[in-house]
Amino acid sequence: MSIFQRGEFTIESVRAHWNKVAMVYDGWNKAYDTTHFQRFVEAMKHIQLASGMRVLDVWSRTGNASRYLFETCPEIEYTGLEPSEEMIRLARQKYPQRSFAEGWMTALPFPSAYFDRVISLETLEHVPIPAQFLLEIRRVIKPGGRLVMSLPPAYAEWMTALVDGLKVNHGEGPHRFLPSGEVKQLLRQCGFRLLLHRGTVLIPAGPTFLRGKGNQWLESHVQGTFLAEMGIRQFYVCEVAS
Repeated sequence: MSIFQRGEFTIESVRAHWNKVAMVYDGWNKAYDTTHFQRFVEAMKHIQLASGMRVLDVWSRTGNASRYLFETCPEIEYTGLEPSEEMIRLARQKYPQRSFAEGWMTALPFPSAYFDRVISLETLEHVPIPAQFLLEIRRVIKPGGRLVMSLPPAYAEWMTALVDGLKVNHGEGPHRFLPSGEVKQLLRQCGFRLLLHRGTVLIPAGPTFLRGKGNQWLESHVQGTFLAEMGIRQFYVCEVAS
């Protein structure tokens, strides 16, 4: 787990943290508007949805990604997977017409080769054994299916420690942020072909214009350089070999 965190890094400790902060989760994230919701906007650029597709949202939290998915393509079959009992309760209240399943990320309660698309935003870093999670995703995606995943880079631990210390958001709880090289190696080992790696949110704070247009300009100019690794949200777009 992160050197900035204390206590056990287990399924139970991760679930306990997110149950504890569930009631304040949406409120805190709304305060960070552009930076937080960028994960959904960017993911929609890469998910490539079509009518009739089965889409799995793995760690769906309070269900906010589902709104972006249905706005992008209304005729999908959506399932959100959430390990926190409190988070899934809130998701079902907010989106009663949508399907949410409770379960842990290394034992997905779905048949093999069932989903066309999987979206996983800020999840891998909260799984004690990341390879187990990726292998389960690999199992439930159809051949030729696509995974869109985001997570913070390893260097962002200092920022998380500062934010946690100041208590200005809900906190990350038990986690380990992975270097991009390790993430890519894990993806290869678990049967994914990487289509795109993109560093985003190089300006996480400041005026709205700077976080919007400023980030767009920077991101368009630094991909493929070490500066892209400084983005606090790294996107990985992958395909399952046919």
